[in-house]
This record gives sequence, structure tokens and C-alpha cells, in this order.
Amino acid sequence: MKRLRIATFNINGINARLSNLLSWLEREAPDVVCLQELKSPDKSFPAKDIEAAGYGMVYQGQTSWNGVAILARDAQPLEIRRGLPGAETDKQARYIEAAAHGVVVACLYLPNGNPRPGPKFDYKLAWFEHLIEHAKSLQALEHPVVLAGDFNVVPTDFDIYNTRSWLKDALLQPESRECYQRLLDQGWVDSVRHLHPQEQIFTYWDYFRRHWQTNSGLRIDHLLTNPALAPHLVAAGVDTWVRGEEHPSDHAPTWIEVGGRKQPRGRVSKTTGSGDRKTSRADDPSSQTASTKAGGKTSTGAKKASASKTPDTLQPQLATLVESAPPGEWRYEIKFDGYRMLTRILNGEVKFFTRNGHDWTEKLPAQATAIAKLGIKNGWLDGEMVVPNDQGLPDFQALQNAFESGRSADIIYYLFDLPFLEGNDLRDAPIEKRREALSALLTKPKSESKILRFSEDFEEAPEALLNSACQMQMEGLIGKRVGSAYRSRRSDDWIKLKCKRRQEFVVVGYTDPKGARAKFGALLLALHDPDSGELKYAGKVGTGFNESSLNSLYAELHPLEAKGVTITTPPKGPDAKGVHWLEPVLLAEISFAQITKDGIVRHAVFQGLRADKPAIDITEERPKKISAGSEASDAKPEPTKSSRRSGSERASSHMRLTHPDRVIDSSSGLTKRDLAEFYIRTLEWIVPQLADRPVALVRAPEGIGAQLFFQKNPESLAIQGIDSISKAQAGHPAMVINSPEALLGAVQMSTIELHTWNATGADLKRPDRFVLDLDPDPSLPWKCMVEATQLTLTVLDELGLKSFLKTSGGKGIHIVVPLTPKDSWEDVKAFSQSIVKYMARLIPDRFSAISGPKNRVGRIFIDYLRNGLGATTISAYSVRARECLPVSVPIHREEVGQLKAANAWTIVNLHERLDQLKEDPWAELHCTKQTITREMRKRIGMR
Repeated sequence: MKRLRIATFNINGINARLSNLLSWLEREAPDVVCLQELKSPDKSFPAKDIEAAGYGMVYQGQTSWNGVAILARDAQPLEIRRGLPGAETDKQARYIEAAAHGVVVACLYLPNGNPRPGPKFDYKLAWFEHLIEHAKSLQALEHPVVLAGDFNVVPTDFDIYNTRSWLKDALLQPESRECYQRLLDQGWVDSVRHLHPQEQIFTYWDYFRRHWQTNSGLRIDHLLTNPALAPHLVAAGVDTWVRGEEHPSDHAPTWIEVGGRKQPRGRVSKTTGSGDRKTSRADDPSSQTASTKAGGKTSTGAKKASASKTPDTLQPQLATLVESAPPGEWRYEIKFDGYRMLTRILNGEVKFFTRNGHDWTEKLPAQATAIAKLGIKNGWLDGEMVVPNDQGLPDFQALQNAFESGRSADIIYYLFDLPFLEGNDLRDAPIEKRREALSALLTKPKSESKILRFSEDFEEAPEALLNSACQMQMEGLIGKRVGSAYRSRRSDDWIKLKCKRRQEFVVVGYTDPKGARAKFGALLLALHDPDSGELKYAGKVGTGFNESSLNSLYAELHPLEAKGVTITTPPKGPDAKGVHWLEPVLLAEISFAQITKDGIVRHAVFQGLRADKPAIDITEERPKKISAGSEASDAKPEPTKSSRRSGSERASSHMRLTHPDRVIDSSSGLTKRDLAEFYIRTLEWIVPQLADRPVALVRAPEGIGAQLFFQKNPESLAIQGIDSISKAQAGHPAMVINSPEALLGAVQMSTIELHTWNATGADLKRPDRFVLDLDPDPSLPWKCMVEATQLTLTVLDELGLKSFLKTSGGKGIHIVVPLTPKDSWEDVKAFSQSIVKYMARLIPDRFSAISGPKNRVGRIFIDYLRNGLGATTISAYSVRARECLPVSVPIHREEVGQLKAANAWTIVNLHERLDQLKEDPWAELHCTKQTITREMRKRIGMR
């Protein structure tokens, strides 16, 4: 599994100690954080400050001493439950559970229990019993689970500096310790003690009698891991320095690290018996060499840089749109109307990447040559590709024309940042020092080039600068906070001031031309709703085109025409007439006067198409206010990691489970939360079935009793973590679910069913299986289905084909025949059809080879139509949008005769089966190697 740092921290008043929390998040960058004792109602929870720090969150606030929250770095936790089962009448906010970064995280704040004896101690023990009971189900999951928080239990005398003053305290009582031991006896691992069996580690020091100064502490904050997560433990400790900050909590953050090897991030610390902090010099950025200027000399002004291998990938820092220039010390540059481009140099080889990670090196040969002349062996540069017009101003359409015509020599590369240079990580050096080194590079005599330019900055007042930029018909300004680091995310340290409103929109349709206009009349625009992720109509744009752009644009529109509406809120009345709907993949840069309360753009002007951003990211860009108290951070950013699924990282910050209590099946009362929890518990079973296969979704936004939507195209919904397959690869745009985040993102978008192709991304032109779907006349008794399944298996056995079974979750049985990819879709479908025809000839009173209710009266139709290109079958372990939410479940052959129905397992009872399985019924499916032979075809009458 990937490397994660999971922490728990009793903050003791989140608003009172917000600065301490934010400082710790910046310095240590934990991936998952459990917070307790918020002492804040929901309306006062500092969500915006935590979001600005790069964390998504779920929380249950409460005044007084309670309140719990789960934070996830660069992601949004998906809430599973709040409050413990069996304690529904408990009004205290002490438990919240969510999925984050592929781990089920349970955050708890166990009652203190003092004074003892008395009702508070009784409440503590009763609460503990509810926790122990619920922990049984969590501990049994095959999915990784961590039970983290302030347990208010000192497990042993070794976990306290001295028991003398605490003998009567509820934290040390035998009853409390016995409850804690019962948790461990279930199979939970006390992670800190497991990794430090001989070290006296403390997590809490009270405010009295100089306990912090003398390290008179207790260990009451614990992280318990279940058997699926415990084997991945690699480190654990306490960030004791937080307890020594001004106005601290009486607790310090306690953490574990799980997963594989990872580059150092921040400073890894642990507590010793004396309370001192040990820091690994290898992990300490301040112990590394300083940054290097052009020419290889050390820069005294960039001492925060550290030696680091040049990473393969780098995400750019993005600017935040603001209403006006904020106070503080800023430097301003021109906001270029072009394409953002990052340059990587590895061992002298130059590569260009868009902000979305696409390799555009072939489109920029002139710039690659110019960069090579700089003499850099290894590094990363950041800048903007621009084409000036006759007046010397950036012209976006001219830039597009230059790319389309292959005239890269017309494109000027304005460079403005230098995150890496010759083995030195400059990202945590002040921006002015990075730019000083970059300027020196570009002004070396042998490096001067007409197509490489340094983006100058200005010290003048931003109001005057912006006024001048607007008068010159420029887009606006980019402001960068003096002293700030380079962060691979959107940051308040970089801001943008615009002369007029302008942003990207998704193009979802076009209208017929009128009058003298050729090709088309106007483009229909859409934006993703930031809360639901749905793609909603945002108006039209009919100006800003010339003859050339009309022709080139229409050539791109025509192949994308869709059969029906591709947005959730199409226009009505006259605006809906004569619309040609499009697959929502194109982006248009639009300037406009305003967006109305109804979300409709006014006075829109087309500026050009964009190809450097994904459509799924596009929402309304709203200005933000930057406060005077917001200061630059000198924390080192997260090291860049290679990832084959950039889509997951792009969308992860938006995922949350909205409307969790919405009933999706009125017959059983099952809710959206129940469905999400089922998929979370079944992740290890279903994700391998979905991996690398194009998938179609059945969505039920209003429950299974209302309209269902069958969706193959990923672009009309902003589903977190979803991967895309282009039309060129798959024949039409398709999506793939390769991660838990993507699956749960689909559930958030009201997905119930998941249907997969019979091929994977490794070879989409050749299927790796075929499926025979036994679909009975509803009036037939179940024993007829059992007999039909056994007969079909016999035929496949005689042909020499190994096959596997699963229930459909409806009325039938699916027989899956794995293949080594060799034959075409047409050949495999024809073979499966011939099997069906052969059986219909063999036993005509039992089987039909023709679909339709009239053709299967008293018989079973064996559906072979699912074996064509683009056709799908319900995935194993997928829920069905039917009464009681049944599941499609793999079974052993010998189980067929024991089944009572194909919908026997539901989201309520399937886990009883999975817990009892001694062997996966499909354990051998993926290693089965077989092909369709000439002899097989001959035996079923194929010519």
C-alpha cells in the first residue's frame, strides 16, 4: 500500500489553538488526522482555514468538551457514520468514522470518567462497551482500519511517569484498563507500543506542576490497527515539539506511518524518555546543501533549499482569484494569456508538460532546443507559452493557431519559477531567490534566446499596475507573496487579479447558424456544480468567432455529437430548440460580464479552446478574500510522486458523501450511507474486478423507485478519482475505476450498479473473456435455472473451456469464460452466439437463442449479446438497483444446487458469506490461460 502518515491529536479547543494546528499541518504534513475535543459547534468550525491548508474534512462539532473531526490531506474523507451503534440516544459528539486514502478511519474521544466513582465513570464504561462491540465488526474487515483518538486510558504503569498522584484517577482504573485490553484481544495492535516496546513514550502532559518541563507525562492517545493494516506499520512517534509551542494543547500529536518506502517529508520526530526530540539528520532539510545559482555556486539567500533527486513529475503551483490586492509584501507579474507549461530536464533531456501532465514536447521543438542551450543537466522550470499579436500583446487564438500549424518558433516561453536545479530542491527557498537564480540562467551570454524570456516583476502599487494592464487590453496580474515557498497546489501565496471576468467552460452543444453565419450559431456552455459534481447549463456564447475559428472549431465539434442531452439541467423554451448536443470534453476560454444567480453567463465572448486542462475540473471561479493575517509559510512542500492516475489526485479534494440519509430503497429503508459502507467493506473484493476495465454506471439520484440513468461517459459528472479512456482508444469516451477513491466517488454521484467490459486497457481490441447470461422466463421455477446452468457448464466442459459462475443479483446466473486475448470482438461474439444456437438446437424445449419475452416463454434465453465491443455486464460484487439491493456474487460450481435464488445476497448479508469463505470462488480465473480453437468451433457447428 502507499505510504501514509496517520495522526491523532486532542486539540483542546480548535479555534483557540488553530494557529498551532495549522503550523503542525504545514510542518509535518500528515495524510490523515483525527482531532478530538474541538469545543466548537459546527457553525464555528474553521473549515475554510483547514481547507486552505490543503485538507478535506468531516466533523461533528459540539460546545463544551466534545467534538471530533477527521482531516485528509489533498482529499475529502467519505463519512461512514457518526456516533456508535447502540448509543443512538447519546447526544455527545465523541465518535466519527470515514474512509480516507483507502483506510477506514475511526476517530474517538472516549469519556474521561472523573470523578470516580459516580455517573461519569459509569458513562465511560458504558461508552467503552459500545465501542468494543462496534470494534468487532471493524476489526474483522479485510480492509485497512485504524481506531484512533484520545482513549483516556493509561494502558499500563509503564505508560505514565509516576502512578503516585493518579491512583484514584479514572484513567488508571482496572475497569478502564480491562476494557482497553479487551479491544486488543479482538486482534487490534497498539501501534506505538508495538513499534517501541521498551521505550517510555508520552502523549499528554497536564498544565500543572511543570509536568511538561520535567516530562511528567502519560500515554493516553492511541492508534489501534486491525490485522489488514498492522503488517504495514513502519514507524510511530509523537510530535512533542507541538506541546512546547506558545499556548499549546496539553496533548501532542501521536502518529504512525504505514506502507511502502517514501521520500522524506518534513522532520520525523519521536519522543524519548526525557521528552527531547530526536531528528534524523538524513530527513532534516536544514542539514542539506543550500540551493545553487546558475553556474553552480551556492546561494546564501536560498539556504532553505535541500539536496534532492530531480523528480519525474511535478504539479504546478496555482494562483487564487481575488477581488482586490491584499495587504503585505507582494511582487506582481503580467498575467499572460497563454498555456501554462512545466519543463523537466533529466540528464540533459528536455520535456514539456502541461499543467495536467500531458507531454507536449513534440509540439515545441524550438523551445526544447533553446532550453537545452541553457546548459542545465537536471531541473524543473515553470512558465507560460505565449504568442504576441501585432501590438506585442498575448493573443490566445494566435497561440492556438501556432500549435495547430506547427509554428513553434512563433511561441515565446515566459519563465517565472525554478523549483529544481542541478540536484537541489528549491521549492522551500523564498520565491525571490528562486527567481534570482532563474534570471541568472536566462541572462548568461550563451543562453540568450528570442523565444525564452524572463517574466519580470514590478514593485509599483498593484492598483496602478492593474489599471495599466487593463488599458493595454491585457488579462490582469499575478501576485506572489515575498518569501513564499513553491507549493504543488492552489495557494493563497499566489493570487490573480483580472481586468474582466474570464475562465474556462465546458462546451456541451451548439446551435444551427442563422443569417450569414456559417457552420454554427452559438456554443452551449456548462460548469460543474462544486457540491454535487453535476454538469449544469451555463448559457451560450455566439461572439468572438471569425471565419477561420468557425471552420476549425466546427471540425472539432462535429465528431463529438451525442445522441441526447449530456447535462443535468438543459435549457428550456426557445434556447432548447435546434441544439446539437456534444460529448462534454472540449473547453472554451470565455470572457464575460457576470454569471447570474441562476448560473447563466452574460455578455460572453469566445477567446479560444483549451487543451491543457481536464473538463472534469471546471467549476465557476469565484474571487476569494485574502486576509492581512495570512502569512507565507516556509514549510517544505510534499515531494512529488509519480502516479499513473492523475485524475485521482485532481478530483480527490472534492469528494464527500452528501445526503447520506437519503433512502434509496423504500422496501428495506436502506440509505446512501448503507450503500457507501457496503462498498467500503467490499473494496478488496470489487476493486480487482473493476481494475483497468471500461465501466458503465447505473445511477439512481432519487432512489431505485425513480428514474435510473445508465452512463458510459465520464465527462458529464465530476466523479472523484475516475480515469478516462479516449474515443480513439475505446471507440467512444469511457471511464475506468482503478481505486477505492474512484469507486466511492461514483457512489457519491448516486451510482448503484457497475457494469464492465470484457476487455481491459491492456488490449481494448481483444476481449479477455466472454459471458453467457442465463435469463429465464420469470414464471419458471428456480430449479429450471439450476438445471440450465449445469447443462451449459457441461457443454463448456466438453469444449475444453474452463468457466466460472456468479449470481446476477436478479433472476439469472452468469457464466464467465476467461480467454487469453487473441481473437477479435466479432470472432468472440460469433463463437458465444454459436454456443447458444448449439444448445437451442440440442434442447429446444429448454433454451432459446433469440431474445425477447415471446421467444423465451417456458424457456431460458442465453444472452450472448453482452460480448460485443462496448457491451457490458454487471460486475462481480456490484449492487443491483432492485428491491433490498441484492449483489452479483461469484460462487463455486457445487453451490449452484444449494442456491434458492440469484438475489439471495444483499448489501446486508453478503459479508456473512465473505467472512465464511475458505477460498475465493474465482481464485483461478485470472490465471486461466485458454483460447478458442478450430476444433471447438467445429464441434458447435461453426464453419
